[in-house]
Amino acid sequence: MKKKEDWKAPPFFVYNFEISKNLSMKRSRLIYVLILLTTSIMMSSCKTSHHIAVNHHNTAHNTGHNTNSNSNNSLNSNIASKYRLYSDKLGVTFKGSEDLKLVSCLSEWLGTPYKYGGNTRQGTDCSGMVSAVFKEVYNINMYRNSADQLKNVKVIDKSELRAGDLVFFKIYNDTISHVGIYLGENKFIHSSTRKGVVVNSLEEDYYKKCYFTSGRVVGMPQ
Repeated sequence: MKKKEDWKAPPFFVYNFEISKNLSMKRSRLIYVLILLTTSIMMSSCKTSHHIAVNHHNTAHNTGHNTNSNSNNSLNSNIASKYRLYSDKLGVTFKGSEDLKLVSCLSEWLGTPYKYGGNTRQGTDCSGMVSAVFKEVYNINMYRNSADQLKNVKVIDKSELRAGDLVFFKIYNDTISHVGIYLGENKFIHSSTRKGVVVNSLEEDYYKKCYFTSGRVVGMPQ
């Protein structure tokens, strides 16, 4: 009896099977590589987006900070230039702590002609200017004549004088007859009968002799 031989796949079948197997493995490797590549790109993109977001936030923060800083510097520079302007005009070196509105107002009165009973920039006497300035700058109502304006102040020592305080003089007799507004460096602004609104020094012999007292207007900012 003839022995039955074992069955063998035809060569072409084996060949196609091997090819299919190899293609499947290659396809699997390709898919695996693509998955890794996609994951890597996504992670890189996330990191980049986060980095960009952080940089954008930092840039915006720094830009805002720099803008505020530049704005403050510009403002401070503008204020300083105004103090220098008024210092030159009034002949007093202001330190920057003085009330800028007051200093500005006083500089505008400089050169106003004297007018008895007047209280405007067209003409004023000493107490008229004082009452007009304090009304304009601080909305404080002052008495109209220099003797009565002593009632508007708290008397202080001459050594305590600061810009805005009042200085009183007895020019003709034992009664207060003249008043001025202190500026600093022993100088004050007032309306004189001969020259109108001018700046003089308390160290001048005439005003040193006539000086009576000083006072800080009640209601002024501290």
